[in-house]
Amino acid sequence: MEKAGYSISFIIILILMCFIIFSTNGLLDYRKLKHKEAGVIEQIKAADSVTQKLETQIISLKNDMEYIKHVAKHEHDMAEKDELIFKDKPSQKREGP
Repeated sequence: MEKAGYSISFIIILILMCFIIFSTNGLLDYRKLKHKEAGVIEQIKAADSVTQKLETQIISLKNDMEYIKHVAKHEHDMAEKDELIFKDKPSQKREGP
């Protein structure tokens, strides 16, 4: 009789452990969510970095005339009054006569 009690207790404990591990919101789901959370945190850090760079650029564009000149010259191909801009023509190949 005592052996049957131990066996039933063991089976019940085994079933409960399987339920805790494999059920919805169990340990396996917890591990998946933790892994997903780490990925989302990395995305947030990357987005924060981009946001910080853009905020710095906005402040510079509002306040720093040298930075504005730099952006106008290098990103928008603009020049000051006394500057000339030389551009290379794309080379054209001639075929024989």
